Amino acid sequence: MHPRDEEIWRAIDQGLRAIDWEAWFGCPEGASYLSPAGHEVTARAVAGLTAFFDSRWLPKAVTPSPTSGRASDTFVGLGRAAPVLQFMNEADRGAWVEAVRWWAAYAYLEEAGVPGLLSVRRDARRDVTLSRFLHTQTQARLALMGAARGHPVELEPAKASGGPGDVRIDRVFIEVVTFAEDQKLQDYEKFRQNCRVHLLSLDVDRTIYWEGDFPELLNGDDFETWKKRTQEAAQECAASGAAVDVLSSAGRRLTVHPGTAPLGTTLTGDTVESDQGKRLLGKVRGKCAKTQGAGTAWIWVEDHSGLFHLPTPFAGLSLAAKTDALADLFGPLLEEYVHVAGIVVSNAAHRRLPLPPDEDAIRPAAQGFRRGLPLDRVRETIMVPRRILLPEQTSLIARMCDAEAAVLDWVLGKLGVPGGVTSLLADSSTPHQVSPLWTP
Repeated sequence: MHPRDEEIWRAIDQGLRAIDWEAWFGCPEGASYLSPAGHEVTARAVAGLTAFFDSRWLPKAVTPSPTSGRASDTFVGLGRAAPVLQFMNEADRGAWVEAVRWWAAYAYLEEAGVPGLLSVRRDARRDVTLSRFLHTQTQARLALMGAARGHPVELEPAKASGGPGDVRIDRVFIEVVTFAEDQKLQDYEKFRQNCRVHLLSLDVDRTIYWEGDFPELLNGDDFETWKKRTQEAAQECAASGAAVDVLSSAGRRLTVHPGTAPLGTTLTGDTVESDQGKRLLGKVRGKCAKTQGAGTAWIWVEDHSGLFHLPTPFAGLSLAAKTDALADLFGPLLEEYVHVAGIVVSNAAHRRLPLPPDEDAIRPAAQGFRRGLPLDRVRETIMVPRRILLPEQTSLIARMCDAEAAVLDWVLGKLGVPGGVTSLLADSSTPHQVSPLWTP
């Protein structure tokens, strides 16, 4: 991490300054992986995301509610997605590209004058929760995927029964459901993020690095005690040049080493389990019931490390097995709610370099897609249509999913950034697989 970024994040950790998108991306001097064009896009993204959400949104998003302090009130994944915090595992380029993807979607939809964007932006500003953020991101992403295929798109389209829906792509009406980690997972992930930021603040002016295990969930005085012990360990390591262990009450070991972190150094935490399949079915059933007055509708589930979260059993299945499992799970719902044209579940939490090859799973009752998105994001999407098919609508969604990897380069071109993602990186040889957009 660049010294300037260390100072900024130390001040944020100590409450001396508020987080903003500029701090979130990091100072240009620390982003040596970017080309000059990439630095220009960073400036545009900082300005664009600030304008879309407004300057008060990000500090509020990452600050727990003063009344509850619950992690569900904050964006448990937003901090760990910041490019400036990815330097330890060399994932900063991938995190930067993902953030540019967010900005580019909003920027294009605004320039194209897509109906309903102002309503989406208003809702995002008013409802500062993880669920709303994921919902907004999914609306924008689906609209962009449809536009890239040449289809007319609309956000917040009117339902047949009145009131707004989520997205319309040509004749396909889509309602979005966000499915995130449950409360136990959110609470621990927020705690782990607080630990990570604290450890980064201890690295300022010291050539040290950390590996091993975060402690079990600690609160109040226990957490303050752990922070004090890690501070003492950092000081001792820097002074003696020897590794120092910090053990939690449950025996979880965190070690501070002198020097620079070797490639592959990791920090891990507890495994928190819950019945994600049951939770998912309940959420989708509720959306099925609420959309009965909307006419024919698709339900799009954006999974944010819920069902696909490692080490859940589902996450370890093959694409074909996942596709069959969701077809079995949702089959009875589609028979019960005949207005639902199909249910789609999609997740892009996993990151890999090099990206895996495209994979399709054509199953008797469903279809699965695995696509590598620039730069290191793997998206798995499973579409379960009802038995009485709407072939045109099913085909449209399938084509969108198939060509999603090319959408970012397409929208960058529309925003006056020629050359796509590779032109924005200092090392243009970085591999990423892009499927060409089909002609609509």
